[in-house]
Amino acid sequence: MNRYGYIARIRLIAATLLLASLTVSGTVEGQLPAGFRWVDFKKDPSTVSKVERALSAEAYSGIREIGLADGFALVMTVQRESGQATPNGDRWLVYSVSTKDWKVRALLTGYNLQIKDWINLESRDKQDLGMVYMDCWECEPASLFTALHYDPREGWRARWQNEKDPQHPGIVFLITDVGDPYTNEEVDQVVAVLAPEDGVASVGTWYHSRDPATGKLSDDVVRFSVDPSTGEDRSTVLAGSKATEWKIQLCQATGSWSGPVSGQSSGACKQILNAKRKATK
Repeated sequence: MNRYGYIARIRLIAATLLLASLTVSGTVEGQLPAGFRWVDFKKDPSTVSKVERALSAEAYSGIREIGLADGFALVMTVQRESGQATPNGDRWLVYSVSTKDWKVRALLTGYNLQIKDWINLESRDKQDLGMVYMDCWECEPASLFTALHYDPREGWRARWQNEKDPQHPGIVFLITDVGDPYTNEEVDQVVAVLAPEDGVASVGTWYHSRDPATGKLSDDVVRFSVDPSTGEDRSTVLAGSKATEWKIQLCQATGSWSGPVSGQSSGACKQILNAKRKATK
């Protein structure tokens, strides 16, 4: 179901509850990156009108947010099915729009999109906009975290592109595929955005599963970061002592507005933290 090849089996309700806990009302407030502003639709109808004309060939029902940075607009729209009474099933479509020639480039599509916060992934003076979303609706969805990066020459792009599924870029941090046939693997999924105030951020995932019938364990530990010299996205699979150290950091993580933090109370985390405490006595 996802490009990392992880197989995990948990209930759909877990995804619904998790994303509900991550909800941020409205757009991100507080300190904005230099040169960036959110458009006030009432005070800047001219910009809204120009964006609407640029998106005239796109299938959407309404524009939710427009952010401006130099020569490009970050545009978030929704598409609502005819007869749909609530926004719960809205399909989000996010675009980068040039304010010079008004060309449009699609960045991602998804559901239950939640804007998180600005995050320093590349360096302390470059900020990306973090967000989480689901890849489908009325299904067993995967939940993803991505960050929208701005380049003055190219415009906006979503980090950690998915070559097999370009519409859904980002880091898969929660899988709800119950499969066919259903398996009763015991699964723990741990994720954290580690964003120190005095440094650059990174993202980690740990997928731990155990087959109760055979006792077979599956452990996938990945560190996601950005190369500070090139600005390229990196995903590094860890093993051995490096994986153990990373698991401990993820399990000790606390809540962050920058992105998802979950799984710290799981059995896998309790086990590894207990082992660490015993080793340090």
